[in-house]
This record gives sequence, structure tokens and C-alpha cells, in this order.
Amino acid sequence: MARMSHAFLAAFLATAASVSHAQTESESEGIYAGVFGGAGAVTATSLQQRGAVILPPGQPIRLLPINAQGSTSNSTSVALGGVQLGYEWSGLKLGSEWAMRPAAELEGVYIGKHSPTGEMPVMPRFLGMQYVTVPTTVGALMANAIFTFETPYSDAILPYIGIGAGVAHVSIKGADSANPSEPGINHFNSDPDASDTAFAMQIKAGLKGKITKRLTLFAEYRRLSIHSTSYKFGATDYPGLHLPTHTWKVDMGRQNYNLFVAGLQYKF
Repeated sequence: MARMSHAFLAAFLATAASVSHAQTESESEGIYAGVFGGAGAVTATSLQQRGAVILPPGQPIRLLPINAQGSTSNSTSVALGGVQLGYEWSGLKLGSEWAMRPAAELEGVYIGKHSPTGEMPVMPRFLGMQYVTVPTTVGALMANAIFTFETPYSDAILPYIGIGAGVAHVSIKGADSANPSEPGINHFNSDPDASDTAFAMQIKAGLKGKITKRLTLFAEYRRLSIHSTSYKFGATDYPGLHLPTHTWKVDMGRQNYNLFVAGLQYKF
């Protein structure tokens, strides 16, 4: 990932340098729209599966509570895309050669399918280890504050930082809960799909390079954090092969995405 990001930044700087003839004075305030895409990874997070097995009549107890808890794999690659609409104000002087251009931005982000797998010891212990795979997609709507800096070093390449907050819809389709002691059994088989909505925040920092008076290329790093989520999956339903269960509840901890993004903005 580091090698990819270095190559990505080098390509961006080369492009910006090739269009240095488009250098202009600070643009007036106005509306802009943008499109972007990129790649990155989601870091490990906690995962917990809870439910109960329904035991046959005549047993001392009718329910065997199940609690499997662990974490997902260390890093799972993701791809993303999105659109943005914003308004940028004229530069605020920070000194004789420095200025800051603030902007307010509304952004839609889509993170494509990725499938973290949790490795989770089961309570009671004699049931061994549960492996839960959650094929996940994310759609987020973010409101951002962006601050672009005019510097004495270049009129064509401008650094910027941003912070945002919003809401994320996390969708899981085709989840699988497997135990090596029960080959071929998906404990979520009666309904392996679920979703939840949670608060999201992000920070980002990058560089903008002017291509024309209205068109700008940008490249950035952003960290997107989604608050913990909860899901309900269907009961285990394999008549004659597995004892029936109640529905299953799965709790996922905070999801943190490290993302490298590039895009184009057009100012109207």
C-alpha cells in the first residue's frame, strides 16, 4: 500500500508540474462539483456473535447460550468512489504571502464489497472456534469543512486539509458463520443479510493542482471512522443435520478506513 501511495503522489506532482502554465491568481468564490475514486484498507475491529441452540425435549436445559467473541483480520483491502458538491469562499489573508480559502462540502462515498473474517473463540469452550465472514459495503453521506492554503511556493499546487461528519449505512450480504467441527454449516443460513446505520467522521489532507482555470486535479489521504454497528442474522436451519437455534446477533466494533483518493473538481 505504501509503494502504491508513493507512485500515486509522484504521478500527481508530475501532472501538476506539466500544467504549470495554468497558474492563476486566487480564484473568486463559487460552487464546485467533483468526482473521485481510490483504494485503501480497513483495519481490524472487534466482532461478537451471540445466540442460543435449542436443545431437544428431555434435556436438563432447553437452551444452550452461545457467545463467540474475537476480532477481524488485521487489514482488508477496499476500493471506493464518490461525488462531492461544495462552495468555496475567497482567500482569507494569513500574512503577506499566505492565504486560506475555506469551503463547505457535501460528499457521497461508496466503499465496495470487502469481506473481513473474524476468528472468535466460543463460549462454552468445548465448541471450539467460530469463523465469521461479513461481506460488507458502505455508503456514507458526509458534510465537510475544507481549508485550502495559498502559499508563496506555488500558484499551481495548493495543500489542503479537511474534517467531516455524517452518517454511514453498512450493509452485509451473504454472511457466513462456520465452525470446523460442523463442516458445510452456515449458522446464518436462513437469512445471511443484515444492515445498520451509524455515525461517521473523517479527516483528510492532500494537494490540489490546477489544470485549467476551472478544472482542478486533487490527491489526498483520508481516514474514515464508522461507529460500532449491530446486525441480526437468521437462525440456523438444517433439519436433521443441526439443532435449531434462535436468531443470531452480531456486534461489530468501530471500523477505521485508511484511504488514498484522487479526483477532479470543476468550479462553476
